[in-house]
Parts: sequence; C-alpha cells; structure tokens
Amino acid sequence: MMAGVGGGAQLDLLSHLPDALLVSILSRLQLDDATRCSVLSSHWHRQISPLLLLNFRASMPRHRDVIQAANSVLVAHPTAPVRSFCIRWNIRGGGDDTDDGGLLHELERRGVQELTFLFDDRCQRIPASVLAWASLTRLKASSGAFPDTTTSATPLNLPRLAEIDLFGVTISSESLHAVLSHCTALERLRIHGTSSCSSSCTRFHVRSPSLKVLDTDGGFDELFIEDAPNLEWVYGRYMNLRARCQRGVHLKVVHAPKLELLGYLGMSFHEIEIGETIFTKDRIHVKTLMPSLKTLAIQVSYTCTGYINWIVQLLKLFPFLQTLYIKSDAWSVVQAAARESWDLLRDVPCPCVDNHLEKVVFEVYRGHEWQREMAKFLHERSRFLRVMEFHCLGDGDGIHKDYGKPPSKEWVRKQQELLCLDSRASRDARFLFFRSQLVCNHFSVCDDEWYKGKYYDDLYQV
Repeated sequence: MMAGVGGGAQLDLLSHLPDALLVSILSRLQLDDATRCSVLSSHWHRQISPLLLLNFRASMPRHRDVIQAANSVLVAHPTAPVRSFCIRWNIRGGGDDTDDGGLLHELERRGVQELTFLFDDRCQRIPASVLAWASLTRLKASSGAFPDTTTSATPLNLPRLAEIDLFGVTISSESLHAVLSHCTALERLRIHGTSSCSSSCTRFHVRSPSLKVLDTDGGFDELFIEDAPNLEWVYGRYMNLRARCQRGVHLKVVHAPKLELLGYLGMSFHEIEIGETIFTKDRIHVKTLMPSLKTLAIQVSYTCTGYINWIVQLLKLFPFLQTLYIKSDAWSVVQAAARESWDLLRDVPCPCVDNHLEKVVFEVYRGHEWQREMAKFLHERSRFLRVMEFHCLGDGDGIHKDYGKPPSKEWVRKQQELLCLDSRASRDARFLFFRSQLVCNHFSVCDDEWYKGKYYDDLYQV
C-alpha cells in the first residue's frame, strides 16, 4: 500500500510498522493470502516472510494441496526457524505414515515447539512420528485420532511436552495412560469433545508426577486420581452427562495433596471416593477431609430426595473451601423440587461455610425457591462472605417468549427482597446480578485477560 501526499514522494507506510505487529497480522491469514501480501512491501518480502515461519499457519482452501504449499515455503526459507506450526490436514487415509513430502521431518529438524493439527474428520490420525519430537512443548489437535501407542513402532519420547489439548480426538485409555507415564514434563492436559457414551477412553487413571491441570468434559466411566502430587485443578464440565448414559461416573481421589479446584460433582455420580470418604446414592460416609481444596463446583439435583443433606455433607469434606460454584439445568423447564428444607440443617456444623467461604456463584439463577433458600442458608451463615453472584436467566413454561432471556430490573429487585439480603452474616458481602448465565467454559478462560476485562459487562445496575 503506497500513499502519495501532495504530489511528493510515495511512502511505504506498511514497512514502518514494527516487525512484531506485521508478523502477528500475517500469521493469522491463510498461507496463500499471506504469500500474496508479501508483494505489498519490499521490507515484507525480504525480512518479514522468514519471520512468519516462527508462527506458521498452513491453512488453505480445501481444493489446494496444503502439504505441497507448506513444503515450498520451507524450501524457500531453509534457515528460518519454526517455533509453532498449525496445519489443516485434509489428506484422506487412516495410516500413521501418510506421505507428507518430508514436511514432518523438516519441522522436526527445525525444532518445532508447538504443533497443531486441524483434521476434517475422526478417520484421520495424528502421525505417530511426532511422538518422538524431543523439542515439542505443546501438542494440539482437533478431530482425528491419537496414535495407538500399543502398536506404534515409534517410541514415546516427549521430554519437554508441557501441554496437550485435544478436541474431538479419539484416544484409547491405554494411549492416554502411556502419555501420562512417559511425558514427565506434562503440566496441562485438556480433553474435550469426547463426552459421548461410545468414547474409546472409558477408564482414566491419573498417575503423573508433573500434571497440574486436568480439563475435560467427561466421556469416561472411571476417573481415578491415583498418584498426582502436583495436581491443582480437576475440571470435568460434562461428567454429569456421562452419568445419564449408564450407571454414572466413578470418581476416586487417592493422592492429590495440592488439589485446589474440583468439579463438577453431583448426585448423578455412581460413586465419589476421597480417601476413605465414600458418597453413593445410598450411603454417605465422611471420614477423610481434603484441606487443600479452595474451589468446588457442584451440579445440584434438586429434584432428588436428600439433595440438601448431600450438599451439606459434601461441603464438610473441604474445611477450608473459599469458592463455591452451583450449577443446575440451564435449558429444561423447571421441575418441582424435592420437599426438603434448609431450616433443619441451620444448626449443623459446616466449617467451610461458617469460617472460610468467600464467594458463591449461582451459574444459572432463575429465582426458583430452592435456589433462594440455598442462597439464604449460605449468606446467613458465611461470616467471611465477600460476594455472591447470580447469573440470571429468564424462566417460563418452555413456550413463553421471554424464556431464556435476561429478566427485567423489576424481577431482580423482587429477588433481592425475597433473598432477605439484610440478614447476611457478613456485612461486607456484595450481591451481584448478571444478565446471562455463566459461560460454560468459564474455568478454561477465567485467567485470560480479555475474559476478565469483559466479565462484568452484563452486570445489572439496580
């Protein structure tokens, strides 16, 4: 882009932009579009094009040969480093060694640290050869299948791999366990899009000296945390859906001394074991406590008899709990709550509620009586409560035009009256009402600056 001013010399304004900014812009384009842009400036062609390979996105229209195009770019810049590589892999075939024209070997030679595969379907497979890239620190894949480590001729050798992010990727229990055992630097494991009852990974046993974050949406029958000395987060967004498919998920925590966040737990689980504590539908035996836990997310089955006692007994396991997330069904028409009362438990000791609870979040608040009574029980006892959040969603009979829409300010004012907020135990507690339910991926993005900056945009001003 050239600009003429008053008939004087033309200026190459694009060349005056910082290299880091230009690289950031171009790396977001498809490969052929980024190549075309290099003709806009001589500076781009000489210096920026090689820098683009630092974050190389090999994405092109489906009818083009992306492998051939990517190889041609690498040949044109034989000494340019490649830090991260993202490719839309649309070659058909389920084999591990699909012909890539030497692309993978060249990427390994250049010491790629971050590798992303975007597959078209689950029939495609992550090439087994990448499981021996010693330089790899992050592996991400969408759709496709993970290599079968039990039959692959390539031994696992990923000493620096710190993060695995799989979305809709088929992976067997054996391969997953092999990755956890051999990747001694792995800190974050994210597995999403495998929540169907036919998932190939039905048993998930965690044995890892390095793992810190386990972020999953379920898709398994058993989650056993057997030996995870550095595990801090276990977040299973849709484990309750797995519970509806069969008898329910069996969660067992044996050794996780640093665990700070756990969820979502609910009565739909077949069994919850934490040390010697056992929770089943027919039996609650509280013996072992988990003092490390600071944040708990629960799925409330308010139509089930005994749900109030289940919640209170569960809270007793975590004596130093600071934050509680409460989730209920966001879409179905409300059903009648079980005939139970929080009044019967107001004198029952609950150390975390009385002495440590600082934040309570109702993820989908419709103003139902069971929600109001639970909120009142918590804010009337929590002496150190700082904030209680209500993420509101309109209610109705499933046909009403306002169903699922933000309630009015008048509705919020009415809820404030019904909640008896003046009876709170902590005089400093704030009660915040939001115009929509909490986003379903809250825990995955809660530390991102862009998310924190927009979090309070939907706050009611009443």
